[in-house]
Amino acid sequence: MDQLAKRRWVFRMIHYQNLEFILRRGIVSRYRENNPDYIHIGAPDLISLRDEYEVGIDPPGGTLGEFIPFYFAGHSPMLYKIKTGNGVKTYPQEDIVFICCQIGKIVDYTNDWCFTDGHAKSKITEFYNDLMDLRLIDWKAVKALHWNNTFEDMDRCRKKQAEFLVKDFLPVSCIGCLVVRTEERKEEVGILLKSLNLDIPVLVDNENKLYYE
Repeated sequence: MDQLAKRRWVFRMIHYQNLEFILRRGIVSRYRENNPDYIHIGAPDLISLRDEYEVGIDPPGGTLGEFIPFYFAGHSPMLYKIKTGNGVKTYPQEDIVFICCQIGKIVDYTNDWCFTDGHAKSKITEFYNDLMDLRLIDWKAVKALHWNNTFEDMDRCRKKQAEFLVKDFLPVSCIGCLVVRTEERKEEVGILLKSLNLDIPVLVDNENKLYYE
């Protein structure tokens, strides 16, 4: 199970204008950002609340604001909100880039990580720091394209938003690939990578495995 778990991918959404900063400095939490031009694509009130919310397991301990959040799949409720402008600033999906990392790369780099079985700020969400416990995640909900609650599962939306959380920092070497929406964005990102002498694959999500149609 350990090796299977380490081969799993996790996904972080960013605005493409933040990509150069990340590729130069690494992936950092909000506490280590130090970039006044960084574009936050989440809900501002939720981001602020995460700064005060304690993670539910120690180690690694700390508050959610100290962690870099990743999802376990695409089609997240937050991306849908960004697409539609439901409670957050609207951005076209073409402006969103997915940073994709394998769990094995992350845990080989740092011990300061944990994961959840649902939205990290829900009172009923559980936190874990053992990869064996990935079996406790509802993978059907996590991978669902349609994640609204139903009479059969009134907890599906929370479970869809399970997170893998990494404290403080990850180096660029932990990035396995980047996924973009269009060929045009792929070309732009490719030019940036070349200028920084980085060899990171860039994939276009032509089959909408991460983005919404």
